[in-house]
Amino acid sequence: MEIVGRDDKELLGIGRDDASARRLDDGIYVFNVDSLTESSDLLPGMSLRDFGRKAVIFNYSDLAAKGAEPLFFMASLTMERWRSVSDFEEIVRGIEEGANEYGTHLVGGDLGSGNELNLTGLAVGKVTHRLVSRSGSKPGDLLYVTGSFGLTWLAFKHLLEGMELPKRLAKRALNSVYRPVARIKEGIVISKYASSCIDSSDGLYRSLRELSRASNNGFMVNKLPLDEDVLKFVEKKGINPIEPAFYGGEEFHLIFTVEREIAADMEKELRDEGVSPVLIGEVIKERKILYKGEELPSGGWSHFS
Repeated sequence: MEIVGRDDKELLGIGRDDASARRLDDGIYVFNVDSLTESSDLLPGMSLRDFGRKAVIFNYSDLAAKGAEPLFFMASLTMERWRSVSDFEEIVRGIEEGANEYGTHLVGGDLGSGNELNLTGLAVGKVTHRLVSRSGSKPGDLLYVTGSFGLTWLAFKHLLEGMELPKRLAKRALNSVYRPVARIKEGIVISKYASSCIDSSDGLYRSLRELSRASNNGFMVNKLPLDEDVLKFVEKKGINPIEPAFYGGEEFHLIFTVEREIAADMEKELRDEGVSPVLIGEVIKERKILYKGEELPSGGWSHFS
């Protein structure tokens, strides 16, 4: 039984050649590479299938932030020698599942052996309307996110530090890290309007810091975009809600800026697509990340800490 479906635009065919070939039309194409490793990304209780799927989400989320629609996915997989064929098949099934969710396929890649499970993905997408980068915002632009934060922060606390969670909240939190979503549909709409955009894979604070560096300005956040269930839980536990809101990671929401004059049009088009953008602040001249006037301390996910 074949695990990977046939991409009609692929000229060589997966499994027959060690490369992928296709004809490309005129336009702007976006290429993104991201890697997952067993020690950093295979969370306790996470299936190999979800691990494979998540590699697609990592890459496609970056395409979404550029306003690109995914075209296809390639993967390089390193596995320990003791792993079984069924382990390999589950990872590939996960990759194909993730790619299929966005109308694409796994079209090729490489397989090798090593000391740790490592999955590197290459995603290719095409810009639908206009290319958006991390730079381009100006003071006075409005700051939006595509959803609420905090669930992934709770999941990491639960899985890695043993924090006890109510059953319903634990289920939501675990689903947020096991089965994340790339905001492709939102990204395509946002690209028509955004002056800058980034995905929140490294957490809200660190993502805002990257936008700040790219445009040489800062942000005043006035609204805490925290999930309501998470807010109730942390308040009950005496935890500062700033922590789960700003210093989590892997939410894969889009964080973007829009000129005030066109913000209403953007909001309407996103609502027509079933998405409710959250206005959380604005761009300021000073290169600082402020929440209600107070500068936030540095923090969030760091790849080398």
